[in-house]
This record gives sequence, C-alpha cells and structure tokens, in this order.
Amino acid sequence: APEPNRAIGQHIDDTGISMRVKARLLDDPVVKGLKIDVDTRDGVVFLTGSVPSDAERKQAIELARTTEGVKDVQANFQ
Repeated sequence: APEPNRAIGQHIDDTGISMRVKARLLDDPVVKGLKIDVDTRDGVVFLTGSVPSDAERKQAIELARTTEGVKDVQANFQ
C-alpha cells in the first residue's frame, strides 16, 4: 500500500522544483525568465510562454534540465 503522505510529499517536491527552476531562469542573463511559466508534475517540468530567440529557448531548457530533482523537461514556447 502506498504511504498516506506520498501524494502531499510529491506535491511539495514539485512546488520546490518549480521554484528552483523559476529562480534559475530569472537569475540567468540570457533567459531572464520573465515570460516563462514553470509547472512541475511528478518531477517533469513543463515550460510555457514566449521566448524571443532560439538561444533563450535552449538555455531555459538546459537550466531546467540541470535543476536538482528534475526528471524531464517539456517545453512549449511561442
């Protein structure tokens, strides 16, 4: 049987991952991260929003991918 607090723990972990990814995006001089939304589900980070350049898109994905706790990154940029 699964642990009763597992779902709550996973939600907290996902929130923490989202916060770490968002902080890295905001701190990065290439990405700046202001128009990127970050959502995490079961360790998978979903990046959405608009980025003006391919370099920014690649950097945002790389920053998310190398953040502690991230299992995978799905990007859907405009």
